[in-house]
Amino acid sequence: MPNVGKPSKGCSSCRSRKIKCDQKRPSCTQCLRVGKECHGYRDMLSMMFKNENEVVAKRAEKRYEELARRRVSMPPPEAESYIPGSEASTSRSFDHKEMAHQPDMTRTQKLSVARYPSTPESILSVVMPNLEDQAQGFFIANYVAPPSLVPRGQFEWLPRLLAQPNVDAVLSYSVNAVSLAGFATAVKDPTILRKSRIAYVSALNMTNDALRVKETAVKDSTLISVILLGMYENIVYKDKRSAAAWSKHVNGACTLLYLRGIEQFRSEAGRHIFHQFYGTATLAALEMGIPFHVGMRKLYEGLQPSSNYDRQVQPWSTRLTRVMHDFISLTQDKTSDPVHMVNAASALDRELDVLKTVMPSVWRYRNVQLERDSVYHSGRVYSIYADPWIAQMWNRLRPCRLHLHRLIQENITKGCLEYDPPLFSLEQISSQMEVSERILRATTVGVIASVPQITGMVPFPTPLDAQPASASSSHDEDLSSYTLHALGTFLNPAKSPGIMHLIWPLYLSSTFDFVSYERRQWVIEILQFIALRIGSRQAIVFAEELKGLQSTAKKQTLDEVDTSELFFLTSTLI
Repeated sequence: MPNVGKPSKGCSSCRSRKIKCDQKRPSCTQCLRVGKECHGYRDMLSMMFKNENEVVAKRAEKRYEELARRRVSMPPPEAESYIPGSEASTSRSFDHKEMAHQPDMTRTQKLSVARYPSTPESILSVVMPNLEDQAQGFFIANYVAPPSLVPRGQFEWLPRLLAQPNVDAVLSYSVNAVSLAGFATAVKDPTILRKSRIAYVSALNMTNDALRVKETAVKDSTLISVILLGMYENIVYKDKRSAAAWSKHVNGACTLLYLRGIEQFRSEAGRHIFHQFYGTATLAALEMGIPFHVGMRKLYEGLQPSSNYDRQVQPWSTRLTRVMHDFISLTQDKTSDPVHMVNAASALDRELDVLKTVMPSVWRYRNVQLERDSVYHSGRVYSIYADPWIAQMWNRLRPCRLHLHRLIQENITKGCLEYDPPLFSLEQISSQMEVSERILRATTVGVIASVPQITGMVPFPTPLDAQPASASSSHDEDLSSYTLHALGTFLNPAKSPGIMHLIWPLYLSSTFDFVSYERRQWVIEILQFIALRIGSRQAIVFAEELKGLQSTAKKQTLDEVDTSELFFLTSTLI
């Protein structure tokens, strides 16, 4: 084979334009400059090898045919003695009896079989998973997490459903759509993305057909398909239209869950699906500013605890859920005056503080204080949680608090600018704005401090080591092993830490004016890592939006960073 030179490492667009590519991720500078979508880079390792299996197989087949013809033309050898039932007799029996019952076999095939009988010792099977199986493996590694310390998982019921015989086509196509979409984004392959769109359209049509009949509408496969189609919209996220499409799927799934009624709680899978999606529905209401589904809330209030953990935390979790619903309702209030809005938001914020004093001990996390800056982290503190689901729930509460104090600040400003005389005194304005600013800073630090463990810079403790934290005990010795490493070092393909749940709180916490240029840049890099790790275009879009805020960001001094983190460490704020 002639030497054709070293293959280019650039993206397809730069190669076609014959220009130098800087190979930046997730998109090269040249594509960003001209507004083109960068389709990624070729796998240089795979280009070093060429799959010659078919060529070798054809050569071998020709060789076998030639040898077989020679054998036929040769005089028959003297009869060999063999023991009935031995390997030789079995092989000869196969040669004559089996081929006699294969009238459709060609002469060449019969000769090949006669010369090379199909025994386990004579066949080398190379099993390569197809594209759909690779994509499903990618999805399971990054999105499926079985429950451990806390009896809450993430899609842990999906592999069991897929392993059952006669899986409904609507479920298969939905899984293919979402897994191919994530896989395509991770490897930046537009061909795979087109396959995911085809699967999505097929799944959508099948889902619509299933929804026309009540018997099929309430099936697990139909509900899960609607949930997965909503996930698809987040994975291929482009703009607010994608968010609106996701919201529609969420609302549709809520309607199906309400239609299924309390009967669904009789099965373990039904309870797990409901628990997981209830959190998704809450997040959608918070993120999109839409009302929470009334039927879902009624079902939740009628759900009886099914485990010791549920029975222990039910009073606290019910109270916490009520606070979140009250906040969602408050965001829908468009008629009340600013004074009422500020007072209502402040009351909810105080309720969050009260809830933290009575939370289950397993929910408490521990902080590791750094003596110097780290190349891996932004700030001098990071948190250690006992379980990924607990970290996920904390990061569901933090956006709620961020929204609360943003709402307080907006209504104070509105009460001063749009009313004459102003609704708030100068003392009230100064005091409340200062308090809200401090709480916003501390809450954003809480989100940032959760990143190292969720992104695999430090491990999660094993269930045996995950001892509840207490305010009075010292954990310096316990935390000595949780030193920072590079991104992804401790990510376990067998148990996803729920990285996808970090995207929204991380983005939201970086949209405030007080966030420094350096911290926001670090968040952008984390979002880019998440995008490639789990195949989420939503993380890419959010990272690009944060880049737009960098032009007005200020360089923050070390003292300002330390002050915000010190407040976080010495307070009980979320």
